Amino acid sequence: MKRPIVLIADDDQVFCELMDSVIAAAGYEVHTANSLSECINCLQERRIDILFQDLCFPALSDGYEALDYAHETHPDTTVIMISGEGHIPDAVRALKCGAADFIEKPIHPEHIMAKIMAKEGQLDLEESNKSLAIKAIGMVGTSQPMQIVYENIIRAARFDTPVLITGETGVGKELVARAIHKLSKVADKNLITVNCGAIPDELIEAELFGYEQGAFTHAVKARKGFFEYADGSSIFLNEIGELPFHVQAKLLRVLSEGEVQKIGGERLNIKTRVICDTNRDLQQAIQDNLFREDLFYRISTMRIHVPPLRERTEDIPALANYFLDSFSAANNLPQKPITPQAMQWLCEQPWNGNVRELKNTIERGVINAKNDHITVVDLHPDNERARKRQAVINSSSFRHARQEFEKEFIINALARHNGNITQTAKAIEYDKSNLIKKMKRYGIRP
Repeated sequence: MKRPIVLIADDDQVFCELMDSVIAAAGYEVHTANSLSECINCLQERRIDILFQDLCFPALSDGYEALDYAHETHPDTTVIMISGEGHIPDAVRALKCGAADFIEKPIHPEHIMAKIMAKEGQLDLEESNKSLAIKAIGMVGTSQPMQIVYENIIRAARFDTPVLITGETGVGKELVARAIHKLSKVADKNLITVNCGAIPDELIEAELFGYEQGAFTHAVKARKGFFEYADGSSIFLNEIGELPFHVQAKLLRVLSEGEVQKIGGERLNIKTRVICDTNRDLQQAIQDNLFREDLFYRISTMRIHVPPLRERTEDIPALANYFLDSFSAANNLPQKPITPQAMQWLCEQPWNGNVRELKNTIERGVINAKNDHITVVDLHPDNERARKRQAVINSSSFRHARQEFEKEFIINALARHNGNITQTAKAIEYDKSNLIKKMKRYGIRP
């Protein structure tokens, strides 16, 4: 249960002390302010859920300045205006400026407590809905690092500003993006997802912004771009660091002016919430002249860092059981518990591939388990790799053996370069477009 934090802002110190004692006795955290500056400082320094604010402060014309500040900078704070002179025009103006209610003095403590308890019920409902939404898309973990991620998700969902999600490959950055969208005001619309690293450089501009018929050789008919499809919704640019430099300028225009320039066509006004992620160090990419500095600051209005699994090992048991239940249910398999020894082994692994690697390991364990429980032997990747190598050796088809080798080679190469397709293609001296085709053929995700 999330209990609301209360602020009483009134120049009447006796009134503040009375309300403080009543509210504190009920078990709520309460703060008082006797001036406008104290009120604003309190709002800046801590979370305030409900503010009871006097309409008039000494040496100031009125209290609407504080109301305006709270409404603009703390939209989740419920503001209730109080006044010793209950004029109807004042009440109307307060409500138009964003106040939730207007109360005339003298105020009974029971009236104040009723407002606080109503806010508490609202907070409980919001937290419950948000928790359900986050769990519904597969986000699991109660560790302190993940609590920070959840708080940032909830905060980001309230606004339309761009968000940059950072973290290693496999930590669940896409899940964070989906959670932001699901909690946003456009949750009823489809989230448009674009893997910037999986589209060949020569096609990325056309895919993002669209084109008109005849714009280039193969443009036999006009086509919408991803941004046009995302108009009125959210777009998720996966691995934004892979975006070619010349396309970054056009993306900057979209973010700055809300305009999309179709290839060979007119400009379109769109309203799209942009969410990006990357496993690259974009600051270093800026130094290397691979990423625009102005674009970086535009897309990172709000940043959310997803910690690697090794920094939140206390979440491993919950994640392991979640993947176990999900995979078993999806494949109509009986529930097989993980032995304590196997769970201990899971908690001791480095998980360089993070949550994605853990998920694959659990699925492997379910498939390999021959008894009514899952053991270390079932989970251990070395055993699985050895079996695969032997199966390749014993294969009756040279073509099958070659395909298995290619698949494992690509997986290992991607792992060495943190899933970065561009870097992987360069390292293995293979054309990026052909690498993408091979990955699609073998069902390999970066």
